[in-house]
Amino acid sequence: MKPNPTLIRRLEGYWKLEAGNVVVIPGVAAYVIHEAGGVITPGVAISMLAASSLLVIGTLSLRIMLRRARGEADPTRGRIPLLAALQWPALLLCAAAAVATIVDWIARGPYPLAERLAASVLTLLAILEYVNYYHVQLQHFDHAPDWKRLSSGRGFRPSHLAREIDRWKRAKSRGGE
Repeated sequence: MKPNPTLIRRLEGYWKLEAGNVVVIPGVAAYVIHEAGGVITPGVAISMLAASSLLVIGTLSLRIMLRRARGEADPTRGRIPLLAALQWPALLLCAAAAVATIVDWIARGPYPLAERLAASVLTLLAILEYVNYYHVQLQHFDHAPDWKRLSSGRGFRPSHLAREIDRWKRAKSRGGE
C-alpha cells in the first residue's frame, strides 16, 4: 500500500493521545477523588484498570493503523494474535468493573459521590473503548468522511481492529500465520 500522508499525520497524534490517556485519565480520576475527600475503592481501582487496559489495546490498534498507512510490509508485526487473545479478558475486565462499580454504589450509600461517579465514568469509558476497538467504530466526530457516512444513515462500520482480527482468522484458517 502506498503511504497516505494525511492519514499518517492524523494517526501519529491519535496513538500518542491514546497512550497518554492510559495514565492521564485514571490520574485525573484519582486527583478528583482525592480533592473531594474520597478514597480509591475497589470499584474505582478495577474501573481504572479496565479503562487503562482498553486504552493500551487502543494504542496498539492505532499503531497498527499507522504502520498500514505508512505502507509498511508487515504493519501488524504479530500483534493481531495478541490483541485477538486479549478480547475476552478485556470484556471480562469491563464486566468486573461494572459489577464492582454497582457494588460500590450499593455498599457505600449516597455519599461520598466522587468515587462512584469516577468508577461509573471509567467503566463506561472502558466499555465504549471495548466496543470501539473490537466491534464497531464509535468515533465519528473527528473525521468528516466518517461523520458523513454515519449521518447518511449507513450506520456504524466495523472497527479497524475487528477487521484486522477477522483478516488474521481467515488467513489462519487457510493455513497462514
